[in-house]
Amino acid sequence: MHILLFIPNLLMTIGLTGLGILPVVDFTAAPTQPKIRFSVLNPIVTTTPTPSPKPTPTPTPRPLTFEEMNTLYGPCAYVPVLFWHHIQDLNIAKTEGHIALTVSTAIFHSQMQYLKDHGYTTIRPDQLAAFFDARTALPAKPVLLTVDDGYDDFSSDAAPIIREFGFQITSFIPTGLLNNPGFMTWDTLSGLAGSGNFYFANHTWSHRNVNASRDIDEREITTADTQLAQHGLNQAKIFAYPYGFPNNFATTVLERLGYKLAFTTYPGSVQCRGQRFTLPRLRIGNTDLSSYGL
Repeated sequence: MHILLFIPNLLMTIGLTGLGILPVVDFTAAPTQPKIRFSVLNPIVTTTPTPSPKPTPTPTPRPLTFEEMNTLYGPCAYVPVLFWHHIQDLNIAKTEGHIALTVSTAIFHSQMQYLKDHGYTTIRPDQLAAFFDARTALPAKPVLLTVDDGYDDFSSDAAPIIREFGFQITSFIPTGLLNNPGFMTWDTLSGLAGSGNFYFANHTWSHRNVNASRDIDEREITTADTQLAQHGLNQAKIFAYPYGFPNNFATTVLERLGYKLAFTTYPGSVQCRGQRFTLPRLRIGNTDLSSYGL
């Protein structure tokens, strides 16, 4: 029988154990003189991990220049399309729970003053469509103003300011929500449209996300289109996607109904005919318009 015995006080043993060699005491020899022999242990091999190759970085796509966009999608024009939701006193907005969607009436007024002072000319969406289709010239420094969802503060707070400056503005209407608390009425739309400063366009029937299904897109867009036409509105066939995201089903319906333009909430200010159903807009907050590159 062999018994492994460590002898830590022997220098030789310490040295040998560092080399993976352990002494073996053989007690089969004379009891008073044990025979010491050595057994070599297999060394433990520590492997150095091979580092994984570093991934090749993907270049960040750079924005296309105006000239490149004009070549790919043109004709194009620099036309900032600004959009708001609620325009009202912020205390009211906070009470009603939609302050994140609200620009104060006072700041909206200052934003319109900024546009006037910096020589911008507001246009209607049909003027942009005419530029795309007939190369009809746009005025110097054109800007398109839009407000989404048909809230009643559009008529009470925004409309008087628009009249004061003599500007044009477009309101995208989910027609099924009209005549409900917090929203405008059909009579209000008709009255505003008669002044020439206000254009009302399609924002579906119930403000439904168009990423639902082909049948839902068809019903939502067609119903709103029919109701607007019955009230003599949206003759130019203009649309904005609820929540800002386009969809191929919706685009197919819009093309079939003869729509000219459709707006997203993708940021940008270059409008191109080749992107007429995915046009960008700039969401405006409670700050100076210079913050948006205007």
